[in-house]
Amino acid sequence: TPMRYRLRPAGSLEEVPAKFNLYNARKDSLQERKSWKQLLGKSHGIFPFKSFFEWVKDAEGKSQLINFFPKEREVMWAPCLYDSWSGPKLVGNGKEHFSSFALITDGPAPEVAEQGHDRCPLFLKESQITQWLAPSASNPQDLVELLNQQEEVTYLHSYLEKTSNSGGENSQLKLF
Repeated sequence: TPMRYRLRPAGSLEEVPAKFNLYNARKDSLQERKSWKQLLGKSHGIFPFKSFFEWVKDAEGKSQLINFFPKEREVMWAPCLYDSWSGPKLVGNGKEHFSSFALITDGPAPEVAEQGHDRCPLFLKESQITQWLAPSASNPQDLVELLNQQEEVTYLHSYLEKTSNSGGENSQLKLF
């Protein structure tokens, strides 16, 4: 299902300001933060991707874009939470509607931390996908425990861009 990569909660009257990270749901805040708590156990998805990009600062304080990809796997299966938003159309009759999602992240793998980034998407084992997608049979703590059993991944990386621009702090994903 096509979705926007940045959660917009169903009941929001206006777009949540960008200063609030709704791209990534940190695993350690799933049961506490309102944005995630109401979706955990209800609206789960899987996002398959091949690599992810992160902006990090080099020794000179310049932003550097790094592409991380798994050493021994072609596809990663990231758990996500999603929601559907509806609001009035700005032009014409009817309502605007779209679904959006946030990836679940955790602390970084050692290779990601060495490059200066503080988090990384979770990587589910293929055997966990069905359980993640059918959350109604599980309580929230069991779901977090499932995420604690994530697949171990060793990442390789490549540098893509060096710039003095300090923007672009948001993660980017490489689709198929």
